[in-house]
Amino acid sequence: MSYKSPAHSLITLNLTPLIDIVFLLLVFFMLTAHFVDEKQIELTLPEASSAEEVKEAEPVVVMIDAAGTFYINSEVVHGQLLESRLQSLFSDHPERLLRVKADSQVSFNRVVKLLDAARLLHINNLEIATREE
Repeated sequence: MSYKSPAHSLITLNLTPLIDIVFLLLVFFMLTAHFVDEKQIELTLPEASSAEEVKEAEPVVVMIDAAGTFYINSEVVHGQLLESRLQSLFSDHPERLLRVKADSQVSFNRVVKLLDAARLLHINNLEIATREE
């Protein structure tokens, strides 16, 4: 009895399901990924036992890092331009809140410079950010 070997047929691999899964994964990661690099300024706020949380719509936040660099709403501002930038921000809304966030290691001269500029511009709504003990 002689057996004939089966004819070699062309085997094809269907890649359509694999491509569908790859595209679904690509869409999933594109929709869930967060590509914006948010800059964080390293500050160590001083402690205060009388600290309270204040809710205000769109305050102007001035940060002073340990090196003494001023940031207004996360934008670096040279010390000589501080007063003019504050004036432009408070000219249309003088009742806005000025929130001061200064590193606990910053020179007191820098904080006084900011407070002096706020006083000259008649900014009365001022808050100094601290952290609870």
